[in-house]
Amino acid sequence: MARINHTPDPNPTRAKARARRNLTLVVWWGVALLLLFLLSTGAPWVLVIPLLVIGALVITNTIQVVRGEGAEQYAIEPGRLSQSTLDSDPIAVPVTRAPDRREKGRRRGTLHFAGGRLSFVFSPDPQSRSKRVKDDLEGTTAFDAWPSDISLGPRPSTMRPQLVLVVDGITHVIEFTMPEDLAAGMLGKVVAGAWFTQLLELGAIPSNANS
Repeated sequence: MARINHTPDPNPTRAKARARRNLTLVVWWGVALLLLFLLSTGAPWVLVIPLLVIGALVITNTIQVVRGEGAEQYAIEPGRLSQSTLDSDPIAVPVTRAPDRREKGRRRGTLHFAGGRLSFVFSPDPQSRSKRVKDDLEGTTAFDAWPSDISLGPRPSTMRPQLVLVVDGITHVIEFTMPEDLAAGMLGKVVAGAWFTQLLELGAIPSNANS
């Protein structure tokens, strides 16, 4: 939906992620239009509440895709991490990090892969900027490690589309999609799954080896 031309995407991971994004938007636009139709035919006005919520999310998601800001834009192609090291071509992807799956301490930042090492750097906190208080985490590196020093959590799934990393005994839950993203499950599984697979190829420790 974000691509105007019909040129095949050379990145199969991104193409798959875009297909899931488009499918999700079509489904949710259909739900919104169905609710609107039901209201126009005399359905209970209580349906206005879910229509407003779903409509707002669908419009927000659509605008995000049109602007090219969706997680699918940053999907890495097969072999990208290995090629990054060979070509000295670093990767930087906007993500969120939380210390656990309950999302306490959730924070935006950038996931970097450069020189064969994976790291996460905190972005500025919008709240601290609006309140004009010092942000102690801005620019701080949460972790910086070789793949072989990283333990992976479960493989990303639709229900848990996160990349779970354990570095020096500290858990880092990396999410490529935001909570308000209607395609978070299906899309996050594809995008996070690409990182999971390639980190395994580079020597990261799989979850079954941690037990």
